[in-house]
Amino acid sequence: MQNSVRVLRQVKRNVSFVNMKRVLLLCLISFASFTAFSQTRKAEGASEAAAPKAPATPITKTPVRAAKYEVLYGSKPLSKADQKELNEFVASCDASFASRSEAVTFFAERAWEYVASARLDTATHRFNLISALDPNSVDAFWGLGVISYQRGDNDLAIRLLNKGLEIDSTQSMMRVDYAIVKLSCYEKGLDCGTLDEVDEELKHALQQDPNNANALMKRSQVAYFKENYELAWTYFHEARVVDILQLDLNFGSLLAAKMPDPKGIFK
Repeated sequence: MQNSVRVLRQVKRNVSFVNMKRVLLLCLISFASFTAFSQTRKAEGASEAAAPKAPATPITKTPVRAAKYEVLYGSKPLSKADQKELNEFVASCDASFASRSEAVTFFAERAWEYVASARLDTATHRFNLISALDPNSVDAFWGLGVISYQRGDNDLAIRLLNKGLEIDSTQSMMRVDYAIVKLSCYEKGLDCGTLDEVDEELKHALQQDPNNANALMKRSQVAYFKENYELAWTYFHEARVVDILQLDLNFGSLLAAKMPDPKGIFK
């Protein structure tokens, strides 16, 4: 294990940590956008056409996985084999890196890469190991929260992302991820998120980073669900000005069907 760690440390870092987080967020946003309007949310008194329809959400049936591929080992006592592997990993990192903080940064980069390439089991294992190196690692809670969301476990995702924000409340991108999970709860008719809660988190994220185009796009979707289409267009165009590549054009078409673009840009 020690030799493998030393070899890994020589690998050239082709993708920076910040960029990988951005890739991850885009993957998460893409996933959310695909399912964001995937169900007709039947609020009381709402007609069948009150919300747009799209393909059904992914199956969320939990498969059987080895404990090390479960978030935080399923919050259960480790087996002898898993404990042995964990002890060896920590000892190897202590021997190979100048500090545990340096080790966490290195392995977090690799873990985010696995998330971005949809290798969620491997990513989960890596984040579990990172959590052993640093029980208060923001990246571990953030990464495992995103993985839980992508596996369809919104409740767990919310708990993990909320823990990450408790440790570092300045992470505006993580706050947007947190808002996305709550928006998913609303769309599925679950009690783990409301539109007001989502909007409050997005507002907070934009106070921290006014140029967060993803937060603006999500505020546009929240306004859409509230049937405030003029405000939805306002946020949509604000996102366009900040970063046109972040626009969800499928959502733009849905919005245009409810109200023509006041600026006449999107037909």
